[in-house]
Amino acid sequence: MSYIVFARKWRPKDFDKVLGQEHVTTTLKNAIAQNRVAHAYLFSGPRGVGKTTTARILAMALNCKDGPTQTPCKICDSCKETFKGTDLDVIEIDGASNRGIEEVRTLRENVKFGPARGKFKVYIIDEVHMLTEEAFNALLKTLEEPPAHVIFVFATTRPYKVPPTILSRCQRFDFRRLTMEEVVGKLREIAKEEELDINEEAFYTIARAAEGSMRDAESMLDQLTSFCGKKIDLESTSSILGMVGQEILFDFANKVIKKDTSGILKSVNQLISTGKDIPQFLNSLVGHFRNLLIAKVGEDLSSLIDLPKDMVERICEQARSFTMESLLYTLTVLTNAQDAVRRATSQRIPLELAAIRLTRKEDISSLSSILDRLTDLERRFEGTPLKIEKEPEKNLPQQEKDVMVEVEEKDPTDVSMERICETWVNLIRVIAAKKMSVAIFLQAAQPLNLENRILTIAFARENRFNKEALEANDNKKVIERALKEILNQELRVEFKIVDELEKKVTVESLAQDEHKEETHEVIKSALNIFGGNLKKKEPT
Repeated sequence: MSYIVFARKWRPKDFDKVLGQEHVTTTLKNAIAQNRVAHAYLFSGPRGVGKTTTARILAMALNCKDGPTQTPCKICDSCKETFKGTDLDVIEIDGASNRGIEEVRTLRENVKFGPARGKFKVYIIDEVHMLTEEAFNALLKTLEEPPAHVIFVFATTRPYKVPPTILSRCQRFDFRRLTMEEVVGKLREIAKEEELDINEEAFYTIARAAEGSMRDAESMLDQLTSFCGKKIDLESTSSILGMVGQEILFDFANKVIKKDTSGILKSVNQLISTGKDIPQFLNSLVGHFRNLLIAKVGEDLSSLIDLPKDMVERICEQARSFTMESLLYTLTVLTNAQDAVRRATSQRIPLELAAIRLTRKEDISSLSSILDRLTDLERRFEGTPLKIEKEPEKNLPQQEKDVMVEVEEKDPTDVSMERICETWVNLIRVIAAKKMSVAIFLQAAQPLNLENRILTIAFARENRFNKEALEANDNKKVIERALKEILNQELRVEFKIVDELEKKVTVESLAQDEHKEETHEVIKSALNIFGGNLKKKEPT
């Protein structure tokens, strides 16, 4: 007998064995028990989660010699042939290769004939979204009023491509992606039955690579068994699947903590030289720092980290070496690198740039303290009158005169780009008090234009991720409410990507402005004439 791969060998044969789709199997079992089986079903969901398998089990349950039944016997000729895909009454059609109107016309002619042996004739059309518009139209009438002995089961990974006229004629079931624990549990069961000795971390590596697809996980396990034999370790698993081991991710994060630029570039070079996939490595890094962020938010959220218990403990320990702001910054850099890798001719360069940014950035101060310092400096220059205090001369009676340079107050209702630029730092501070993440993303932006009460905010191309994050309605409303609070005016905000931003307002630039004000020619002349000192008038 020819070899049967794990994905076929361990395919479920009854509803109770279908993994993670209880909301579907329970409904179908009840429909069979109550004799309420619909004439058309649509199974949608990711690949490898049980859509076609469930369709076959439904056909087995309907055409079993004891059926219709919730539990097919699995030993009668109908059950055996249906499971193998050779039953004459269960017709499986590939929508990708039989997508034209001629194939649908043939189907319409064949549905008129009764089943050869069973009670129903079941048509399973996989990837139904691949049918042409004409083919869908030709199917409408048959689908609406099929013969009593015909059941249609459509399966698709893209239900949004199925016309609404088809959807409205079907009962739709959405299959969900399997969790890490569900996949690992099934892999353990298969390994036990196949007498395989597998490292526990290897199970999780396979499950992560499968991305919620049980069929993919079983195929990977089959491949590893062919390579390693009965004993499968983590190193072989990572090598065969092209995955990055957890130790490499922990080491990368440690080099970020130590700001070891040389070491992190050597690690990147070693990964590339061993043939690791750069987009996959970046995905693994984003996942690792996401886990660190979850652990930093609260160790009681460790259940959200899909790793073995000992790894979760290491994640929590490493997270203590990061601040919340540094983790948010790291994730922003890595996600920007992912976007750059997709567009770059050399994928290596965006990865190395990200590594350098993460290790060469100066220690990240608390965002709130930076904003407080900027706001304090801004307050000193924003419409504050200057006061010149005269020093007493030795040969004259002590006398003090103030030379006041008054700045005309601005109309609070006069909204202009100049005023917005002057209050930009204070705006970020107000937003930080409302929603810190919005303030962090807005740091990379600058006001660009104000027209028809619409403020356009600009981002550089490398900060596209920040722009997309702020385009969410909730985040835009936070910015608009803060603008109204500061300017007492209703403004709408829009975002734009530009080639290059002007120089950002920083603590250093504000300090330079302060020096320029002190050295202004008019004020210097006044100081020379009156012999006074320059000081700020405290706001009343």
